[in-house]
Amino acid sequence: MDDPVEKKVKQTAREATERVQESSSKAAEGLRDCQTKMIAAAKANVNAMFDYAQEAIKVKSVPELVELSTTYSQRQLEMMAEQAREITGAAQKVVTESARPLTSGVTNPFGRMS
Repeated sequence: MDDPVEKKVKQTAREATERVQESSSKAAEGLRDCQTKMIAAAKANVNAMFDYAQEAIKVKSVPELVELSTTYSQRQLEMMAEQAREITGAAQKVVTESARPLTSGVTNPFGRMS
């Protein structure tokens, strides 16, 4: 028959394994979300570039091209700032969510060990 310390060690090891598995699962889910956001951002940026190119071909003068370029640049900077916020938020969520199983409910199974 197992002694109480051995039982506690086995139980703690099982719980630690479950926490690591849960953490890995959450990390994988979060990384998929980050990847999706990055792909969406890249697609939006490429589409915006093609839209700009199509409009640039239609301009009739240099001042028109300068105005178009200025407007496009401002829009791109705003869009990229928003994309960066979304991706950063998703990355922070991955870290928080994947660490939670590892840090929640952590106790010393052997009581005070001095």
